[in-house]
Amino acid sequence: MTLLVVQADGGDQKSARSSVIISHGDQLLPSDTLTDWATYDDHLVVATVTGQRELAPTKEETEAGEGYIPRVISLRIDRVLWSRSEAPNAPSTFETEIDGWQFHGDRRDAVRMEGEPMMEVGKQYVLPVLYFTKTKTVLNAGWSTLSPNSIIPYSEGILGKGDVIPSAQQADGDTKPADVRGSFSGKEPAELVSALKSTPPDPAAADAMKLPPDERAKHAYKQ
Repeated sequence: MTLLVVQADGGDQKSARSSVIISHGDQLLPSDTLTDWATYDDHLVVATVTGQRELAPTKEETEAGEGYIPRVISLRIDRVLWSRSEAPNAPSTFETEIDGWQFHGDRRDAVRMEGEPMMEVGKQYVLPVLYFTKTKTVLNAGWSTLSPNSIIPYSEGILGKGDVIPSAQQADGDTKPADVRGSFSGKEPAELVSALKSTPPDPAAADAMKLPPDERAKHAYKQ
């Protein structure tokens, strides 16, 4: 885990500084390329974060006065931009547990996954979403983002605008994500949609597209 200090410019010309802990971990599904999106995503959508709530830390963490507080965010689907063939209908809203806070006494630091935007209430994002069915790997069925690092800030019709990705600073000073999202930063969603429409699924998963996404990935890895 990496601790960063994020500085954001406010409309009143003042700046705010807050500590953000960047968490690194394995993803259930690959999401770095458009091929990944075409293979595992059900829909590409424009969504607004409409709310957030906390889940309780464990009893042991509460007694120790330090630990992790999970955050569940509510998303409203404003527009469906693209859908894969035979995908289930997109929801109008859904909740997902995506990140949280680390606490020590009264101090809290936001925890974000590597490549994840801050995901603030009231802001819009373009993101791939998919439906997980219950399998040996997935304990709870439901809608989810493809991964925390597949979410694109979106504002005023422009991708990559409207929110910060705390971990996006590259060695050369570039602040665009190093994954597929960086190629479309500063562009309109139509360009991303056009590219996604012309991208076929991973050939290794082509005969497994009717399986749940996690089973589809296992099939592709075996090829």
